Amino acid sequence: MRSLFYYLAVPAILLSACQSGAVNETAQTTTAYAEAADSIAFPNDMALLHSPSRKRVRSADVRCRVNNVLQATSLLEHTVSGMNGMIVESSIRNEYGATRDMPYTRDSLKRVRLYTPTASLTLRIPVSGLDSVVHLLTGTAAFIEYRTLREQDKTLDYLSNALRNNETPATVKPDKKNTALDIATYEDIRKDRKIDRQIANLGIQDDTHYATFSVELFQPAAADVVTIVHPGQIIRPAFGKEFSSALLNGLDVCRSILLFFVRLWPFLLLLLAGWIGYKKLKNLRF
Repeated sequence: MRSLFYYLAVPAILLSACQSGAVNETAQTTTAYAEAADSIAFPNDMALLHSPSRKRVRSADVRCRVNNVLQATSLLEHTVSGMNGMIVESSIRNEYGATRDMPYTRDSLKRVRLYTPTASLTLRIPVSGLDSVVHLLTGTAAFIEYRTLREQDKTLDYLSNALRNNETPATVKPDKKNTALDIATYEDIRKDRKIDRQIANLGIQDDTHYATFSVELFQPAAADVVTIVHPGQIIRPAFGKEFSSALLNGLDVCRSILLFFVRLWPFLLLLLAGWIGYKKLKNLRF
């Protein structure tokens, strides 16, 4: 029994030790990543405008027409994934135009609907590969509506945050004007602002390493033609019912005409009286 307990306990202890080591290593990596946001040790001369150590943020926007939106979108996605980039957003949709129904057969119609396929992509690309991806897209485009390249220097913003975080804060002690609660509140605010500056610098570093590429694609309008059932033929009754309905409708017409003349009996009576009077006057003259 003791030997069995021994054989079970030893692997459990080793597994626990491995997990503890992995947690410690992850914590150290996270700490080093956060501390890098406050580093002001640059390996190259910062005075040079094109120094590799400067924090230059690149981005690009392109809107163009392609022959096939789906193929162009897939090409961009595969290219960016192969460069260890990230597809932030990729959306394909159709913008619909006019729709028209045209006669086709006795009981069917041809429905023609115009549509324009479009795509919208937001890509994060390693900055060294941005130009290659832009040239790949513009080289396959049939028409370029616009192409915009941007490069912003965030070096001074990065240095401002790093120098403030590296500055040793003054020690504040309680006195008549500042209580211990006021000092604790001040320390919390100072720590929060330091964290905000660290996060801002980490964002600058990420933007320096990965460029943002916004793409809008569209292709010439196409027509979607489908055969649909003629609604009028579906709701049309059978011949027997339609014949009986027509017969009844004819009887209704006759009834309406008869009732119309019946309603005119006063005028008919006056017309008859006038005709009789005219006959009598004519006989008296002769």
